[in-house]
Amino acid sequence: MVLGAQLFSGGWSARPEMEPYVKAGPRAGAERLQRDLLAAHPPGANLGPLRAQLQRYGFECRPSVQQGVAETCRFRLRRSDDQVLTAEVDLGHDGLVVQAIAVRMALSPN
Repeated sequence: MVLGAQLFSGGWSARPEMEPYVKAGPRAGAERLQRDLLAAHPPGANLGPLRAQLQRYGFECRPSVQQGVAETCRFRLRRSDDQVLTAEVDLGHDGLVVQAIAVRMALSPN
């Protein structure tokens, strides 16, 4: 059953939360993820729940040590045909509240 699911989804095996974004492809997936994150965590929202959601989705977040530089959270997923999908979410914040969210996704060879 798992093999069938991987074949149907193009060989990707993502966490259920990320699956719709991965299946949509890099451009549409990034647009949808950004839209959904901003709807759930608009500017002025508490940063903690946004970080927790990204971690549930499989992102690794590393705070920036430079003041004024966005924190980047990364998600990588390897496909069976040696392609890698990388998603990055840039979080603009002041340490407590969300100021901006920008999402990018790209496919690259492994």
